[in-house]
Amino acid sequence: MRAVLLGAALVLLAGSAEAAPFDQAVSVTKVPAKSADDPAGQITCTFYRDLMVRESGTDTPDPNDATLVRGVAPRCDSERRADDVELKTEGFSLLGRKGRFLFFGATDPNGAVPFRVIDASGNMIFEDSTAADSGIRSVAVKSGGLHVRYRRGFNASCSLVQNAADCWSKLVAEAKLPQDMARVAPPSSLCAAAYKAGKAPADDPSVVMYDVEMRIDAAGQAHVLSHGAVSCAPLP
Repeated sequence: MRAVLLGAALVLLAGSAEAAPFDQAVSVTKVPAKSADDPAGQITCTFYRDLMVRESGTDTPDPNDATLVRGVAPRCDSERRADDVELKTEGFSLLGRKGRFLFFGATDPNGAVPFRVIDASGNMIFEDSTAADSGIRSVAVKSGGLHVRYRRGFNASCSLVQNAADCWSKLVAEAKLPQDMARVAPPSSLCAAAYKAGKAPADDPSVVMYDVEMRIDAAGQAHVLSHGAVSCAPLP
């Protein structure tokens, strides 16, 4: 289920499944590809106390769908078992786990970095994108729900430097911005320094960024609130 933005959105952690703010994995095993044309490629298995997340094709920028394997210390191989749960994560890799929630981030993004939150049943319950240089800042499980703070980033279809007012109106019309941010467009000077530093022309589309707080309640409903000032950078 994709959440409707109530006031903002999300950002990614550049790290492994063992990196804070996630639960620490028991271990991570990597099995090399059997040959150059092995369709499974490299297999990476992240073990937790009650389950394993198996990823294949992790030696490429486009890994296959991951698999959730239940049980204590299952084998790290390409064998498919009857109770395996396939996750919709092609092109994404595991960022980490917090309680019953698994986080996956895009492995080969351009500009903003898409991510997905999947529950322990294999259901995708939230997806968004974060700023490339700022990941998920905190993750907590409270009363059966999930509380995440991050810096959202999204690739705009226009340039805030070239014409901030027109571009902002276009993003509002495309429902890219939460209502509490839609009223007033930022000045064109907001992004000028980033475009100058990146030697980007003024008509390059912008990556728009702002802080958000996301809560998923025990029923799986997502609520997202925006915080802080907007910033932007040219799309790479």
